[in-house]
Amino acid sequence: MTTISLTRTEAGILQAAAADDGRVHFAPAMKPASRKRLVGHFLRDSLITPPDGPDGQHRLTPAGYQAIGLTPPAVSDAVSRPNKKALVLTLLARDEGATLAELIAATGWLPHTTRAALSRIRSGGQPLAKAARVDTATSYRILPPPLAARARPRRQGETPTPAATVGTGGEPQVGVPTQASA
Repeated sequence: MTTISLTRTEAGILQAAAADDGRVHFAPAMKPASRKRLVGHFLRDSLITPPDGPDGQHRLTPAGYQAIGLTPPAVSDAVSRPNKKALVLTLLARDEGATLAELIAATGWLPHTTRAALSRIRSGGQPLAKAARVDTATSYRILPPPLAARARPRRQGETPTPAATVGTGGEPQVGVPTQASA
């Protein structure tokens, strides 16, 4: 592990960031050229992250916490929200399916985007059923695959039989060399 030597100003900025949940702030009186130089040093040494977040803030990395002698905070095991395609597939897999209005409300998409998602699911090979509900709303539902498409397990000890190489009659057989007649 390499030790990074920090100036008093750099250490102060990183310590202030550690006290503010990892958000890096610079003094308003700091010259833009000085700020740019400090950010460049911090990014080069991987002490802060680029401002990719929605708030546009630089944040301390675990190496940034270790550079000032602190242990990085534990990353929470928060459950990430599922993506919208998975949400649509879950709603369509229900026994009653989902109406267009239910899909729009769940995803926040516009109606034409929701219909396009249904078309993509259908063109991707998922069979979709369209049915009218009691309340006259049209619902969409993913159908289970047909029985013929499901893989049947082999019985134990069953092996496939090899194709016959000797035929009856004059038709040529696959895998058997034929002789040219003179």
